[in-house]
Order: sequence, then structure tokens, then C-alpha cells
Amino acid sequence: MKFNKTDKELEQMSEDELFAYLDAKAAHLKKQAIPLDQYHMKRYASMTKGRELSTKELREAKRLGKEGEFIKNEKIKEAAKNIKTKKPDLYVKYHKTDRSQWFE
Repeated sequence: MKFNKTDKELEQMSEDELFAYLDAKAAHLKKQAIPLDQYHMKRYASMTKGRELSTKELREAKRLGKEGEFIKNEKIKEAAKNIKTKKPDLYVKYHKTDRSQWFE
């Protein structure tokens, strides 16, 4: 689906088509989104407030950041399962070092 529609094209859409388009675009963007960790969650929370965070707000930002870190780690674990690497040949008789010498 083409997600870079102009304002004119969006105005010509019916209400149902517009909401379907927005739902599809949100689902597409959600695939690429990465959850924030604790550090960034606290930082952005304080920037949006424009003042220091209260203890309650800080705890909430930390909790959300921990959840984001957990989700991010789960995605990394899932991606690592799909990696197929070739096992190194451990029974090689000769190994070359960086000094251009060969050792057994």
C-alpha cells in the first residue's frame, strides 16, 4: 500500500477509506518502532513536562522503560534464533597469526 498520499488525495477519500488507510499506516509504522529503554523514557518524560519529574512520574517512566527493554531484548533473542552461522573448523592443523607466521 502507498503510504505517502498527498493532502488532496486524503481529502478525496471517504471516511471509511481514510480510517482504513490510517489503521494500515499505523500498523506498518508499528512494525519498525523500537520501544524506549529506561534512560530515554525518563529523558523524554522530563522534556515533555518541562520541569523535574515527581517521584510517581519517575517510577512510571522507569517501569515503562523496563517494559521497553524487555520487549527489545525479546525481539533480539527471536532474531538471533533465526541466524544460521557456519561452525568454525576447530580441527585445522595449521593456524596463521597476524605476524605472517604459521604455527601448529
